[in-house]
Amino acid sequence: MKRTFLFFLLTSFLFPVSSQEWELIWEENFDVDGVVDSTVWSNEYGFVRNNELQWYQPQNAYCKNGLLIIEGKHKKVKNPHYDVNSNDWRKKRDYASYTSSSINTRGKQEFLYGRIEVKAKIPTQTGAWPAIWTLGREMEWPSNGEIDIMEYYRINGIPHILANAAWGTNQRYHAKWKSQAIPFQKFLEKDPNWTDKFHLWRMDWDEDYIRLYLDNELLNEISLKETLNDKLGNYKNPFKQPHYILLNLAIGGDNGGEPNPEEYPIQYQVDYVKVYQKKSPTKLTKIETGELWPDNRGIHINAHGGGVIFHEGKYYWYGEHKSSHTSSAQVGITCYSSTDLVNWTYEGVALAVSDNSESEIVKGSVMERPKVIYNSKTNKFVLWFHLELKGKGYSAARYGTAISDKPTGPFKYIGSSRVNPGIYPENLPKSYRNKVYPESISSNWWTPKWRKAVEQGMLNLKDIKEGQMSRDMTLFIDTDGKGYHIYSSEENLTLHIAELSEDFLSHTGRYIRLFPGGHNEAPAIFKKDKTYWMITSGCTGWDPNEARMFSAPSIWGPWKQHDNPCIGPKAELTFESQSTYILPIQGKKDAFIFMADRWKPHNQIDSRYVWLPIQFDKKGKPFLEWIVSWNPNSFFDK
Repeated sequence: MKRTFLFFLLTSFLFPVSSQEWELIWEENFDVDGVVDSTVWSNEYGFVRNNELQWYQPQNAYCKNGLLIIEGKHKKVKNPHYDVNSNDWRKKRDYASYTSSSINTRGKQEFLYGRIEVKAKIPTQTGAWPAIWTLGREMEWPSNGEIDIMEYYRINGIPHILANAAWGTNQRYHAKWKSQAIPFQKFLEKDPNWTDKFHLWRMDWDEDYIRLYLDNELLNEISLKETLNDKLGNYKNPFKQPHYILLNLAIGGDNGGEPNPEEYPIQYQVDYVKVYQKKSPTKLTKIETGELWPDNRGIHINAHGGGVIFHEGKYYWYGEHKSSHTSSAQVGITCYSSTDLVNWTYEGVALAVSDNSESEIVKGSVMERPKVIYNSKTNKFVLWFHLELKGKGYSAARYGTAISDKPTGPFKYIGSSRVNPGIYPENLPKSYRNKVYPESISSNWWTPKWRKAVEQGMLNLKDIKEGQMSRDMTLFIDTDGKGYHIYSSEENLTLHIAELSEDFLSHTGRYIRLFPGGHNEAPAIFKKDKTYWMITSGCTGWDPNEARMFSAPSIWGPWKQHDNPCIGPKAELTFESQSTYILPIQGKKDAFIFMADRWKPHNQIDSRYVWLPIQFDKKGKPFLEWIVSWNPNSFFDK
C-alpha cells in the first residue's frame, strides 16, 4: 500500500492531471517586438463611450520584450468624425483626450470549448477598464454570447473584478447576465502588492459549463442549460458555437470612472494567451464525405475552393475562409496541416485581408480558389488566387500572387494583374487576330453568329491590351518542373492554360485557349503516365451541375472531352459539389484524390467537402464513385 501510494504521488507530481487531460493547440507569446501580428489579431477602430470622447487606436497596442502592451494615453486628439450637425453626441465633440486600444482574433483564431489562459498585469488607475473576453462568431450581441474572463471596473465608484457571461433576450441589445463581481479590496487584503504582479485568468469551457478562474480560484460557474437565447436569438445557445478572443483597455465612462490625467499613460500588459483542448480519446479514422469535418479544435475546416501541397512530411491545405453572411473575403486564406489527410491542424491565416482601404486585398474584396506551389529553385512558397476588387463586382477578373518562406505563411502579398497583356494565344489562328466584330454581334448573346465569334476569339481580342480575364483557377506542376496556370477566362466561356515563369510569380507569355464557348470553370488537373486529365464544371452559379472530363497527350493539347466521370447517387450533379483540385498522394503510384466543395450559398461557412479517390477502369480511364466514408491511407493499397 505504501509503495502504491508513493508511486501515485510521484506520477501525479511528474505528470500533472492537466497535462494528461489538456493539449495545447494555440498560443500567442508576443515574442516579436513591434505591431501585433495581423495574421492573428485585428485592431478595433472607433470610439467608446466616456465622460470625454476617446478612441481605440492601433498604435496603442504593440509588442515589446515578450509582452503585449496596451496603453491608455492622455493626449489631445482631433476627432476625425467631427460633425456638428450629427445626431450622435460623440461626433459633435471636437477633441478626444484619452486613447486606448482593442484587439481581437475574429475569423483568425476561433475556438469551440477548451481552456483559455491569459497571464496579465492589469492597470488599476482611475478610469482604467481592462478586459479579457470572448464573443460568439454568429449573430449580433448579445445573442452571439459574451464571456468576460476578466473585467476590472468600478461599480458605484468601488473597484471590482468581474467574471461574467451574457446572452440574448427578446429585446434587441438587452442581455441576460450570470455575473460575479468581487470587490478589488479583497485581493489587496490578501496581497498588498497584487497590482504589481502578473496574474493568471482562466476559462474552462465544455458542452455543459463555463467556469472562470483567477489564479486557480473559481470565481463563477455558468451552466449552459441556463444560457439559451430567447426568441430574438432563434432560441440558440450562443456558447455552443466557436468564439474569438478580445483583449482591450477602455478608459472612463460610468464603469471606468473619471480618469486623472496625472496618472497617465497607463499600461495593460499581457504575457501570453494559451488555448488548450481536451485530448481526444481517438482521432478521426476516415473521411466522412460531405459531412462536417472538424479540425484539431473541433471546428469545421474553413478552407474552401482550395488546394493541397506536400512538403517535408506534411500536407498543407489552403482555402478561402468563408463567413455565414457573405462570400467576400472577411478574413483571408487559411492553412491547415496533416500527416494522414484525415486529421487536420489549424495553422492560421496564411494571407490575411488588409485593414488598409487602399489595398487590393482589403476586407470585402473577393479572394477565391487559392493554390500554393513550392519553387525548389528559389525555396519560396508561391500563392495564386482569383482576385476581385472590393465594390467592383466580378469585373476585375485578376489573379493575385503572394510569397512566403514557410508553408504556413504569413504570405506577403505581391500584387495582381490580368494574364499576358498584349499577347495572342498560341492556338488562335493568325487570320483571326485582326478580326473586327461589329456591335450587332458582340451585344446579341447566344445567337449563332455570337457563338461563332466567341469561338474565333472575339472576347480574347477584346482583352488583348489589358490582359486576359482570370477567374476560377488552379496551378499545376508538371514532371519536368514547369508550372502552369489554368483558369476560366473570356467571361467564363473559355479555359486558358498559361505557362509560368521559372520563379512561378508571372507568365512566360505562352498560352492556349481550350474549348472556346464551352462555359467551363473550376478546373482541376492531374497527370497519369503520359496523359493529362482535367475535370471541370459548368457555370451554374452556386448550384451544382454535371462534371466534365477532358484528356490530352500534352499540356498543350489536343484536348478531347469524355463523358461525366461520376458514378452513383446524384452523379449528374457531381454529388452536389464542384471541383477545386486533384491531389496526388505522396509515395503511392497512380493515387489521386478529387477535391470538391459542396456549397451552401446562404451559409457559406457551413459548406462541406467532397473528397473521393480517383479510380481507373480497365482501359485506364478515370472515374469517381460515391463513397460514404473512406481512408486514403488504406484505400490505395487495395
